[in-house]
Amino acid sequence: MYELQDTITAIATPAGVGGIGIIRLSGDKAFEIAQKLLPEAMPFEKRRQILFTDFRHPQTGESLDEGLLLIMPNPQSYTTEDVVEFHMHGSPLLLKKIIELLAGLGARLAHPGEFTYRAFIHGRLDLTQAEAVESLVSAQGDASRRQALRQLTGGLASHLEPMEEFLKSLYLKVEARLEFADDGIPPLDQTKFEEEVLGVRAELQKLLNSYQQGKVLREGLTVALVGPPNVGKSSLLNTLLGTQRAIVTPQAGTTRDVVEGDIRLKGVRVRFFDTAGLRETENVVEVEGIRRSRQVMEEADLIFWLIDASNPAESLTELKTTSLPTDRVWYLFNKVDLITDKQPWKKFSQLPAEKCLGFSCTTQEGLFQVFSAVESFIQTPLGGEDVVLTSARHQQEVEKALTALNNLQTLMKTRQPFELWAEELKTAALAIGHIRGRDLPARAFEAIFNKFCVGK
Repeated sequence: MYELQDTITAIATPAGVGGIGIIRLSGDKAFEIAQKLLPEAMPFEKRRQILFTDFRHPQTGESLDEGLLLIMPNPQSYTTEDVVEFHMHGSPLLLKKIIELLAGLGARLAHPGEFTYRAFIHGRLDLTQAEAVESLVSAQGDASRRQALRQLTGGLASHLEPMEEFLKSLYLKVEARLEFADDGIPPLDQTKFEEEVLGVRAELQKLLNSYQQGKVLREGLTVALVGPPNVGKSSLLNTLLGTQRAIVTPQAGTTRDVVEGDIRLKGVRVRFFDTAGLRETENVVEVEGIRRSRQVMEEADLIFWLIDASNPAESLTELKTTSLPTDRVWYLFNKVDLITDKQPWKKFSQLPAEKCLGFSCTTQEGLFQVFSAVESFIQTPLGGEDVVLTSARHQQEVEKALTALNNLQTLMKTRQPFELWAEELKTAALAIGHIRGRDLPARAFEAIFNKFCVGK
């Protein structure tokens, strides 16, 4: 995908002014180029070391800055190539100047993710570990950080590698019966073979089932606060966030657009969306707000439908005309401080009692239960050995493998030829191999590494 023989360079720290700025240089000419920015009296040896030095203009000798030079000979570096890092003061102007000088001395500006791409190509990382680097950099909370670190240290790779090899071994068992049928090879023990297929299929299904959990760990949980006007959606948002994020007034229809804020729960980023009240209206601004509300509701991981506990019948009218996904909706009765019956939902048989909660934004009664409902949608791995899928790409490949094994089960039950068995096993093994970076087309690598920042 990239020219591997080039020496590449990039700024490795975020844009903007900072206490420190880092420039990374990797490739066969890294040491030769870096030496030209040092004083003539300070040649360095090709060994792992850290030098405190001046950085000088290679033509004029002018001192540009002073800082640290990290020297990492191949193969003991991030890319497994010769790598040099310049650690200096974090002036954007200074960093830009050093990059221009390095480019003038023969280095090429790196593409997004190119340092990590080289680590992958040179075998230091497999593709799941390379993807974990980006996940770790962009982690939204402690849980996503821990999960990315598990994947970076080989948690997913070590789980997939034996699975891929086992699928290959099953494929070879079938191929052997096709290639050497006339050479006295014993017949296939189909009962044992079917058990082995079922075993690996169960492992893949378990892995696939973990994706929703992994998606929440990686991207965070989205919670939509929806319902008719004036039921307390904005008040609940402010209460959950502990700040006056949304405007609250007694007038219905105050919220005309989606307002959001986020907190951290169990190490996961949780984003709450306060939406425009759902009702019939001819106001063009409010109509657009309601359209956006319905879009947020469709895309949210969790929906809180709010109901005025002091006037539930009126609040439930809009609910009758709204289609809600029952697996991700809770019914929250606000203003329970205004009523004596703390379980008003019992009067409405259409509502599942186990998905109903009462609370008050005024007194904060029942707020703990609201947080608990959110936490019930967050499942963080407890043990270091837990493996979950966090990538849509991984999910799609596991689905391909599962589909192939499901097809294989049908072929086995209907006693179809071994040639068809072999094709499905080959498809399953290839799909698992794709997750780890085997036999992928160049466009797939581009899609993966273009998500990275330039300096990584």
